[in-house]
Amino acid sequence: MSKLQKILKDRRISQTELVEMTNQFCNVPVPRYTINKICKGNRINYSVVTLMKICRALEVTPNEILSKSDYDHLFKKY
Repeated sequence: MSKLQKILKDRRISQTELVEMTNQFCNVPVPRYTINKICKGNRINYSVVTLMKICRALEVTPNEILSKSDYDHLFKKY
């Protein structure tokens, strides 16, 4: 279970609700399919803008969303 998935589960927030939350403060919300892929761990290389939109909507820091394994996986590619 990803950190984002755990936060959503603990707060009883659906992925659709998170999309709506990101739409409240920006013109372009984070798409539901992107949130779904991040939750499942299928997408770890997403933009800082996407990360900040999610963080702002949930009122968390990037460290609460990202894990060390996310970084390790990225560095192995390069």
